[in-house]
Amino acid sequence: MRLLRNNPELGTRKAVYEIVVRNPGVHLREIERLANLPLGVVRYHLDRLQREDLIFAREDRYFKRFFPKGRIPSVPTETFEALRQEGLRRIVLHLLNSPGATHSSMMAALQLPASTLSTYLSILLRKNVLRRERRGKENLYFVADEESVMKVLMVYRPSFLDKLVDSAISLYLDRR
Repeated sequence: MRLLRNNPELGTRKAVYEIVVRNPGVHLREIERLANLPLGVVRYHLDRLQREDLIFAREDRYFKRFFPKGRIPSVPTETFEALRQEGLRRIVLHLLNSPGATHSSMMAALQLPASTLSTYLSILLRKNVLRRERRGKENLYFVADEESVMKVLMVYRPSFLDKLVDSAISLYLDRR
């Protein structure tokens, strides 16, 4: 404790580390906002935490996402990455409550343009968060591993700050 008081840099690093632990898959700018620290300071501490082997980073399209080593449930990082993005999370939550939804039914329910929904679905399929089944001329979409998704949503519920997450968890638990 005395070491932290004498060395404020370690206190800042600990704060950055705790943000990553509480919010696996968090990206750089989100850490900056949550820590209320300058971007350069956040980058410095993330770099140090990676060199100390306490966290690791994964590239996710336009973001670099950070995860604590050995501190997250045995869920693929792709699941965390997908659930950290609001648009992708909305689709996953919809499919948890309406498994087997079609593209057109999701467009209507989520009020998304066809091209946006198609892009999001292809990302979720590539990350193995969703699976697609062909029935006749239609594709039906399902959450590939409901247990893993629900584990992430329940354990990290406060980090999502999303009422949709709360209602999806309630509906899922009611179905069981």
